[in-house]
Amino acid sequence: MRDPRYDILFEPMKIGPVTAKNRFYQVPHCNGGGYRDPSAAAEMRRMKSEGGWGVIFTEQTEM
Repeated sequence: MRDPRYDILFEPMKIGPVTAKNRFYQVPHCNGGGYRDPSAAAEMRRMKSEGGWGVIFTEQTEM
């Protein structure tokens, strides 16, 4: 049983035209593996997508 003080985290949230299923946000990660092995970056995205996050920021952006 979860603490009712945190119920709001499990409620949907509208962000512009999109509605996230909850208020959990997965921050971007950079492991550097995508340069040598693109399948490593794909695997990280796959694992993140299974986690139940409301919003996922997949990776960093190189400039």
